[in-house]
Amino acid sequence: MNKAPNMTIEHEKKRLVWIEKMVDFGSDNWRKVIISDGKKWILDGPDGLRYYWHALRNEKKTFFSRQNGGGSVMVWAGFWAEGTKEISFLDGIQKGEDYIWTLSEYMLPAAHRCFGTDYIFQQDNASIHRADVTRDFFDEH
Repeated sequence: MNKAPNMTIEHEKKRLVWIEKMVDFGSDNWRKVIISDGKKWILDGPDGLRYYWHALRNEKKTFFSRQNGGGSVMVWAGFWAEGTKEISFLDGIQKGEDYIWTLSEYMLPAAHRCFGTDYIFQQDNASIHRADVTRDFFDEH
């Protein structure tokens, strides 16, 4: 398996600055943070991996995949200091417009019910989160 790139000195400095800033963020602010994430599972075996670790005394296993694939399932969820948003099962490949629908149907109602409009939404740097249409959505909401 490929290793992740090593952190540079500059990466370490930036991470330390962020950590110091977050220590002073305060528990009242942390209670307002909603963290979300999605995950896609391939239903036809390992997710693109060709190698696996196995005990040397055991026989190697053979993995196969169907010519047209076995499909996948995408899930999305969110959580915060005092609650969770149940897992949502999403259809198909997710693009920016699909992500906006997911946020509108699942995240915003839960956020408004629990926090009104006083919350901080945290997500990773996935391409659909950085899409122009998604950024426009956040500017409006």
